[in-house]
This record gives sequence, C-alpha cells and structure tokens, in this order.
Amino acid sequence: EEVANVLRMSMIASGIATILQTLPKGPVGSGYFCPISSGPAFVSASILAGKTGGLRAVFAMTVLSGLFEGLLARVLPRLRTLFPPEVTGLVVTMVGIQLVTLGCPRFLGFQGGAGPQGIVTALATVTLAAMIAPTIWGKGKLRLYPVLIGLPVGYLLAYFLGIFQTEGLQHMLASPMISLPRKAHTGWAFDVTLLPAFLIASLASTLKAVGDLTLCQRINDADWKRTDMRSVSGGIFANAIGNGLSGLLGGIGQSTFSSNVGLALATGAASRSVAIPCGILMILLAFLPKLAAFFAVMPDPVMGAILIYVACYMILAGIQVITSRMLDARRTFVVGIALIFGLSVDMVPGLYRDLPNQIQPVFSSSLAVST
Repeated sequence: EEVANVLRMSMIASGIATILQTLPKGPVGSGYFCPISSGPAFVSASILAGKTGGLRAVFAMTVLSGLFEGLLARVLPRLRTLFPPEVTGLVVTMVGIQLVTLGCPRFLGFQGGAGPQGIVTALATVTLAAMIAPTIWGKGKLRLYPVLIGLPVGYLLAYFLGIFQTEGLQHMLASPMISLPRKAHTGWAFDVTLLPAFLIASLASTLKAVGDLTLCQRINDADWKRTDMRSVSGGIFANAIGNGLSGLLGGIGQSTFSSNVGLALATGAASRSVAIPCGILMILLAFLPKLAAFFAVMPDPVMGAILIYVACYMILAGIQVITSRMLDARRTFVVGIALIFGLSVDMVPGLYRDLPNQIQPVFSSSLAVST
C-alpha cells in the first residue's frame, strides 16, 4: 500500500509538470510536448537514500534536487556553447541506447540468468509487428495509434499463452475503481551526506532534458539548426517544479521521459495540445487505481516490444542531430570518446563497481557517463 501511494503521488506531480512543460511563454515551460515522469536518473541516488534514511530521506532529497535543477535552469541560456548539435545529439543517442538495455532482456525473456525463451520472444515479436505495421502501412489517423494497437494484441496473447501472471490479474481486478491517494510519510529527513549523489543525479537529469527538448525542437521545426536554450531553460524549470512537487507530496524524482519523445517522433503526434489531456490523464490515473493497475501489470515481453519500437527512433534521430553539421577531428573525438566510455557501462558490467558511493550514480548510467 505504501509503494502504491508513492507511485500515485508521483503520477500527480508528473501530470502537473507535463502540463507546465507546454507553456510557450514566460520562465516556465518549453512550449513543447515533452512528458515528464519518474525516470531512471534518480534511481541510484534514491536507493542510496532509502538505505540510509528511509523514504523520508528520499522525499527530502528529491525536494532539494528540484531546487538545484531550478537554479541550473536559470543559468543554462548562458551555457549555449556547451551544447552544440554533436553534444545534444549524442545525449539523444545514448538515451535510445539505454532503452536497449531495458528492452532487449524483456523482449527475449532474459531474466534471472536464464537464457532467451522462445514463447516470450514470439509474443514480443508479434507485439512489435502489430506496432510496426500501422506505422509503415497505416493510413490517416491509424498511424497515430501504434502502441494502442500493440498493447491489446500483446495483453491478449500473454493471457492465452499463460505468460500473464495470475497475481497481477488478481491485483488489477481487486483494485477499487476510485480512491484517494495518501501521503506515504509524515515528514522529511535531510541528510547532507546524500547531497552529492542527488546533485549529480539532478545534473544528469538536466543534461538528459537538454537532449530530449532538442529532439522536440527538431521534430517541430523542419529548418532546425541549433538548440534554442531559452526554450530548454523553461522546460528544465518545469521539470524542476515537478521534481520539488513530487518530493513534497511524497513521490520520487522526475525527469523528461525520452521514450515518450521517441513515440511522438514515431507517430507524428508532437503537438503541445496533446500534452494537456496527457497530463490530466496522468493525474486521473492516481485516483483510478484499477486503471493504473492495468498498466502496472504489463507483461515484460509487451514492455520490451514497446521499448525496442521507441529506441529505433531515438537512436537514429540522435545520429541525425550529430551529423547535422560536418564532423572535423575535434568533434570526432568529443563524440567518439564520450560514446566509448558511455557504452563501457553497459558492455562491461561491474567496470565501475568499486568507485566511491558519492559518484556511483554517475557511473551506473551510460547516459550520465557519456554526457
């Protein structure tokens, strides 16, 4: 019950921040449809806080990370020279590559050291094909709904093949239709020793947002040439509000959600008018536990198929941004060295295992290392 309440409070913060993200003018918002949700940037730092101070420490440090991210957002326009296309493109590419490490094990049924499972791979393949088909051959509005077509196909197949866990179905059916989420804590516990880990996580989240918002700009502007840092600054400030609000309500760290940006690129549904109903739906899900449970019990192969579908667009879009201008020797080394050491995190597990706890959050993520 406590976990459910943490997630539901996080969803309320996500919905509000996603709506704020679309504001086109003023200090808050990028003016683009760039959903915000509980992303991977804060996972390592939150686990560290949970082990040392419990959930109260997680919530308190999440509030502080939101404040720090807000400060970064204000100075970001002055740092334009640090974000040329080859850097922002690399961030987008690494986000897509990070999705591969999440998607492929689920797609192949590679869990707990067991090898690939044929029935799981078959289910994931059919689900992926059900999303690819309308994207390539669909006409009119059918091309806007590849995931909504793939989801029921995957769920039904999982049920008939016996992959759907009985406990998950029972939990979904037993959940009430409407209920109020409650705070999972009665206070906050600030711990100075946790500050470095959360500041590093905030920096990684900010850099990830720069890449996501750059891709949003490129999707919406056929004549795109360079990142609009004013828009990015407003977007990161909206993310900072979501972060701080999540900690205050009793939720976990918030980031721009790269897979949703990739989905917008895949479907062409990138208008900011989509964001308001999207944000409202996120908030409503927090009050509709049965509907939220439907997504929470998503079978792993279905989730893997969706992640692979989205990663295709993210990786190739990032490469297009990198190569949007000529790569001389200097830019080649900037991209190449960062790419190599970023990939080393996923290609050589345990390579950075013995580093101090304070910097572990950076070296636990290929995205953080490369950026």
